[in-house]
Amino acid sequence: MGESVASMLIDSHIHLYEYEDSWVKYCDSGYLMIAVSDDVASSLKTVDICGRCPHAIPAVGVHPWNADKVGIEDSMKAIEKLVGDYGIYFLGEVGLDRALHPETFEAQLRLFKGFLEIAAEYGLGLSIHAAGAWRDVLDLLRKYEIATAVFHWYTGPLELVDEIVSEGFFIGVNPALLVQKKHEAVVEKVPTDAILTESDGPYRYRGLDLGPELLPRLLERISQIKRVSVTEISERVAENFRRLISSAKK
Repeated sequence: MGESVASMLIDSHIHLYEYEDSWVKYCDSGYLMIAVSDDVASSLKTVDICGRCPHAIPAVGVHPWNADKVGIEDSMKAIEKLVGDYGIYFLGEVGLDRALHPETFEAQLRLFKGFLEIAAEYGLGLSIHAAGAWRDVLDLLRKYEIATAVFHWYTGPLELVDEIVSEGFFIGVNPALLVQKKHEAVVEKVPTDAILTESDGPYRYRGLDLGPELLPRLLERISQIKRVSVTEISERVAENFRRLISSAKK
């Protein structure tokens, strides 16, 4: 990361491996990305892709939606080995989900606590899914003394935002902002020095094909809500990303 970061579009949460061979188009197109994973197999793909994509930072982990589909102990051991073997400094997408998969919450909790132990031991950053479990996740981050985390696609309680930001954590803002009123209220609440842009691509949401191509529109909408120029919000997001990476790499 150098001075050119300010001129790049920041995608702090993208499932790059899901683009199969077409991920290449994002590597030389002015995007700086954190590429997240959903299980051990996709983590291996992510590490491989990021080894060939100079502007993509790998994040490895198991998505909470997969908590009941994997061997938890074996998955954690495999992810920890990737961290050690490749010098990985982000886990993601990891977390909890009470909203869409409450039936597997206990398995999710076991999995997430395991990743928090790994993050605490190695000083890793986290890209977090916390739908319907925002308070649970924040309390656990505090318990495990995690220093670096992004709350991906935050649509949680507005009254929790100040607590999240006060811990030094970041809020991921998604192109869903273009159609999702709750996300708009979040952007109004979050200070600009805690905002990170993301795409969560490839994902279809309310008629939008979420992906890096929507980041310019996302920045424009954030600038309108925050009543600052697109240039100012872009520079702020780039600086936030610098701080995120610097914190995780300590």
